[in-house]
Amino acid sequence: MNDNEHVMIKIFNSFSSNKDKFEPFEKNMVKVFICGPTLYDYTHVGHARIFLTYDLLCRHLRERGYDTDVLVNMTDINQNVFNKAKDESKDYHVVARFYAQKFAEDLNILNIKSVNRFAYVSDYVEYMESHISQLLEQKIAYYANGNVYLDISKDRKYGMLSKQSRNQLQLHRLDIGPNKKSQEDIMLWNCSDDFGFSWKSKFGSGIPWWHMQDTTVALENFGANYDIHGGARELLYPHHEAHLAQYKMFSTSENPVKMWMHVGLVLSNGEKMSKSLGNVVWSKDLAQKYGQNLLRLYIFSTHYREDVNFDEKQIIERRQLLQKINITGTKTSKKTDSELSVLVEAFFAALDDDLNSPKALEIFENICSKVIAGSNIGYDDFQRICQVLGIVL
Repeated sequence: MNDNEHVMIKIFNSFSSNKDKFEPFEKNMVKVFICGPTLYDYTHVGHARIFLTYDLLCRHLRERGYDTDVLVNMTDINQNVFNKAKDESKDYHVVARFYAQKFAEDLNILNIKSVNRFAYVSDYVEYMESHISQLLEQKIAYYANGNVYLDISKDRKYGMLSKQSRNQLQLHRLDIGPNKKSQEDIMLWNCSDDFGFSWKSKFGSGIPWWHMQDTTVALENFGANYDIHGGARELLYPHHEAHLAQYKMFSTSENPVKMWMHVGLVLSNGEKMSKSLGNVVWSKDLAQKYGQNLLRLYIFSTHYREDVNFDEKQIIERRQLLQKINITGTKTSKKTDSELSVLVEAFFAALDDDLNSPKALEIFENICSKVIAGSNIGYDDFQRICQVLGIVL
């Protein structure tokens, strides 16, 4: 189907806590911002799941007649990046570009084709300085403790994204400083000399803080509005809450982002998989061991909003489905039987419903079983399904 006037796509929106009908700001173009990697190490399975999810989303959106413009910010202004550079006695730019290249290679290995723009945050420092200056001029930001902070009292709806009241927000002491107007105010520029690196600015030598980094990258590339903000669920607060508050200051809209879409965590023995905990499994190693097709089937077997407790046995269990898909690929016909045509459309309808990939895979497996038993599926329909899932035969 290519006429998006007749398609109802619903996505769970963290802002509304509902499955909302998806309607982009522009009729046929979907602008997607994905919180990208911090460039000091390789891509682990938790990261891979995020980008596989949005690749599936964008492939499906294109199947339904939309164009997509996907922007990923590349975080190279970060203490971990500079620590890595110091440990390796290298310039931080060299370290960041090395891991950026490895990230791009990992996306390619996983057949993630939807990302069309990468933005290094260090390329946007002068724009961040300009945006912060604008907030200071409007009395929305202020100086304290030698730093610059956003006065979140200027945003009456601050906390709506993470569903927190002002009393609950006050329990979080962010960017602690004795002279802040409120302890939950958001840091915009940090003038501490503890980092070992800095940029000169009218606020003093320092670094733009991480929330402002993403805000500026999105603003400079997408303008005042875009359609989907994606990332891991753990970023909901404070990072995405802060990003929304800042973005609203530069937009005439109370809701400049249509959809806030969050992916569940990948756990290892019940704990979040993270570099800091040392329990990561690198996506490139898994892709090399099992192939990207099997890894995709494993990831898509769980709904994107649910957590996954990583288990290689479950990857191996997906081999049966992949074998059925491979056999089906050798049995395609010119035309799809009417019974299977209904199932093909049910496959895409499942993805219309908040990207319900487990249900879609169940339907696809049913299709494959029927084809192996003697039913007919047209080559074009089979390829449509494989293309959306990113399966390469």
